[in-house]
Amino acid sequence: MSSHTPCPRCAADIVRDGRYAVWCPSCEWNLGAEPPGRRSLGAVLADRLTAGQHAHVLRRGAALEGGGLSRAAAMLLAALIHLVTAACVVAAVAVVVAVPNIVGVLSAVPLLGTAWLMRPRLGRLPADRHLLRRDRAPRLFGLLDRIGAEVGAPPVDVVFVVAEHNAAFGRIGLRGRRTLYLGAPLWAMLDPQEKVALLAHELSHSSNGDVRAGRLTGTAISALEEVHEVVRAVARGGRDSAEATAQSVVAMLSLALAALMWLAGLALRTLGFLLLAVSMRAARQGEYVADERAARLASSEAAAGMLDRLVTARIDTAELSWLAASFGTSVWTRLPDKHGQVPEHELERRRRLEARAERHVFHSHPPIRLRVEFVRSLGYAAPAVELGEEEAAAVEAELAPRFATIATVLGEERREVSYA
Repeated sequence: MSSHTPCPRCAADIVRDGRYAVWCPSCEWNLGAEPPGRRSLGAVLADRLTAGQHAHVLRRGAALEGGGLSRAAAMLLAALIHLVTAACVVAAVAVVVAVPNIVGVLSAVPLLGTAWLMRPRLGRLPADRHLLRRDRAPRLFGLLDRIGAEVGAPPVDVVFVVAEHNAAFGRIGLRGRRTLYLGAPLWAMLDPQEKVALLAHELSHSSNGDVRAGRLTGTAISALEEVHEVVRAVARGGRDSAEATAQSVVAMLSLALAALMWLAGLALRTLGFLLLAVSMRAARQGEYVADERAARLASSEAAAGMLDRLVTARIDTAELSWLAASFGTSVWTRLPDKHGQVPEHELERRRRLEARAERHVFHSHPPIRLRVEFVRSLGYAAPAVELGEEEAAAVEAELAPRFATIATVLGEERREVSYA
């Protein structure tokens, strides 16, 4: 199935396997994502910042650092962004009061539209069959409480099982309900101690010092992302209209709207740039803190395995749908075997691609390979929280109905597409 051949660039021995891309670990020939020798200034800067912070945590550990100045600056910028939203509403009302006719109303519409786009998005818990509460999953929440007590996290209110290969923690709604998003594909790939590591990492996000996890800054960032997408679409549409009908009045109005939206977007993007810049280091430091806690509770090797599977075992929704259509609810038991069949040279290619793809100054996560190196350097051999066989089986039994529902829905959707 596989053979060996010399690399066309450096002549090193490489593996040729028809199932996967052929690449060279020595010179990274054909790795993809970015041609060698054509690195942007942003990529160079990101590499230097990433390497510097990684060296720091290897020397001194990932204890929460002060960061008082950057934290205060981030919160000030976030407050300013929310003040812009409020100012748009006040200005719209003032325009309508000052000009009580159709002109005033039309002038207020863009201001109200901007305020609506920039409104704080607190989220809302869906009335969904994938939700789990304490009364329906006492063993799972008991495990979460044990882990939360070790990492200093408040109790989780609800668990939301999703089809994505990921996991996350957040606060939802006006009441700020603490919600754990648990990706079924990722969970199915992990062994019991790796699951402890995953839960410890996610629960640590409630107390790991990441300023972006706060509701003030988090909602400001999400508001700017929404406005950025709309402004870019409107500006592009205005340019396209002007080019198509350059002599028409509609084209001139479209071009004027595009120019105004571009200027507004530039101001908002500048605020967003500053907010991301002052919070980036704290965000990455928070990831290292969460990784350290995961290693302490589950062991260094379990934390390293969990982090590695985030990249090397990733499965997208389309592929998962095909598998669910073929194997039904038993798809979850087949995923670990599927990952185990991937050869090491392909796993290493995925690790390096992830590191290269996330080479961005404002990316909030350090590359997985650096995080794996960090947790292994900690040397936690014995876990502080152990998930025994009986407890693990009880937790799986509580999750099983939600996992089965996801597999059934994905399989039905795939079959509908196939037969359409």
